[in-house]
Amino acid sequence: MTMLPALANGVRWEWFRLRRRPEFWVIMSLLTLAVLGTLLVSAGAVRLIQSDFSIPPYGYPMLVFELLSRLGPFLAIILAGMVFGSDYGWGTFRPLFARGQRRWQVVAAKLVLAVLALAIVWVVSWALAAAVGLVAASPPTNGLELAPGASGSWTESTGRFASAWPATMAYLMLATLLCAVGRSTAFGLGVGIAVLIVESIAYPAAGAISQLAFEVNLGDYTRWTLWGVTRGLMGRDDDLGAWVFLPAVLAYATVFTGLAVVITERRDVNSGNG
Repeated sequence: MTMLPALANGVRWEWFRLRRRPEFWVIMSLLTLAVLGTLLVSAGAVRLIQSDFSIPPYGYPMLVFELLSRLGPFLAIILAGMVFGSDYGWGTFRPLFARGQRRWQVVAAKLVLAVLALAIVWVVSWALAAAVGLVAASPPTNGLELAPGASGSWTESTGRFASAWPATMAYLMLATLLCAVGRSTAFGLGVGIAVLIVESIAYPAAGAISQLAFEVNLGDYTRWTLWGVTRGLMGRDDDLGAWVFLPAVLAYATVFTGLAVVITERRDVNSGNG
């Protein structure tokens, strides 16, 4: 079997397994409710406020961007645990490898499925936001500027919205690597979520302390960390353009993926690790 048909067959098989897991649909349903709730509450609030305040149609995707940019990494880590890490706990990696595919092909099929699932989340979320924006938005007499440089047109808003997707992919690959290192779903999810929590607390706290106590901008030294490049890509770095960070984000994702493949190729896939 040539590479592409084998990969496509592997993706179909992984989807066959994933779609039978109730927790996957529970997470997707909760995410859908969060997106719809954000849009409907925003549209309703604007209607209730009797003033010149309004959100332009292209502003609604920006509201969903703010949601996905924060939930996306958590979703990616959980999905990596379901698609990749769970085979360690179930002891099902050995039967998968016994089907005749190379180990890297099995890993690739899992990652392609996860990437496609998150891409569908992004496309559907943008479509919902755009539809609500076109239907519910008022003419922008004094429109809300949701983010610097991202409220002037559909093109800018869509570009900013799309930027959260590759940033989320980096955390998907990181969680996959962690699952491979620990040979455990619990290790991958636990360490991955701990990384997110530490990033969200430690970096801002250290930045504030360094600025106040030493008058040093810590952002100059953390800009090219995973936290820094993903924030930069999503337009949260005031000094450089957002897309300057795309090669760095892709490089992180590539390194994490490569290491996960190498570890899976070289190490035993013992079972029962949770």
